[in-house]
Amino acid sequence: MSNYYKEKNKITFKIVPRNQNNIKTYNISKGLIKLCLTLILVAIVSLVGSLAYFYREHSISLDMINNLEDIRYKNNSISQENEFLKEQLFELTGEIEKVRDQFGDVITENQQIKELIELNDQISMSDFKNNMEQNVGYYTFDDPENSTVDLIKYAQANLDMLNEILPKQRQNLNQLREEVVEYGNYLEAKPRGWPVRGGEGRITSGFGDRLHPVLQREVFHSGIDIGIWYNHKIIATGSGKVVLSRNHGGYGRTVIIDHGYGYRTLYAHNNRLLVEVGDKVERGDVIALSGNSGRSTGPHLHYEVQYNGDPVNPREYIN
Repeated sequence: MSNYYKEKNKITFKIVPRNQNNIKTYNISKGLIKLCLTLILVAIVSLVGSLAYFYREHSISLDMINNLEDIRYKNNSISQENEFLKEQLFELTGEIEKVRDQFGDVITENQQIKELIELNDQISMSDFKNNMEQNVGYYTFDDPENSTVDLIKYAQANLDMLNEILPKQRQNLNQLREEVVEYGNYLEAKPRGWPVRGGEGRITSGFGDRLHPVLQREVFHSGIDIGIWYNHKIIATGSGKVVLSRNHGGYGRTVIIDHGYGYRTLYAHNNRLLVEVGDKVERGDVIALSGNSGRSTGPHLHYEVQYNGDPVNPREYIN
């Protein structure tokens, strides 16, 4: 009975040649066959699992490669943007240097103008910036969350504005400086002060109608008479050019100075003339020595101020 079950649990294979000689018989246990099939199935499952695992890993690798490509592309873009920003910053640096030079020029012009009008306080960059903000204005940028590109754009906008405004400001300052210089020249030329060195002498006859001491009749006196003894130093009361220096009729030895701006001054009855026609004089220069030449009753200086050809009261220009 046991042999029967043993034989039942086996599978017999016979190999029969064509000549039917040497027939070979193989008995294989069904358990062995099941084991082999199980091993084969396990191998197939393992193979499929391995293929699935490698496929998943391959997919992950491809995704990583794609991500790396994206990162490399982004890095390239960032590198290009950085290069662009570097170029922009380099250009901005150059523009800032130019604007700084223009600031310096404008500040220098301001200081020169202040010195011309005798305001010796120094002007500072902050003073000038405050003035520019009040009169020109700036683009402002207070949001730190914005990108560097936006910051550069705002900086460039400010520089463009300053490059447009500063030349106009400098032109206006140059014009103002010329006007101040011209006004300074005017003040230097306009007759002012006492025409005798050291304040010597006193007014003995005023401006306007008076009884003439020689003609003994009322005539218009076109200046003032300053009683002064011989050879006191007569000085120019403003800068200008000598247009007359000679004996001038009843005025005797006379000097006339053209100060420009419509002003002339006349110094008459001198004893000696110390300048010639064409000489340029400054306020305080000695031009003659006092005397008693011409139609005169005693040593004195006749002093006139003329504006646009008409005599005006010298008293208004003495003080």
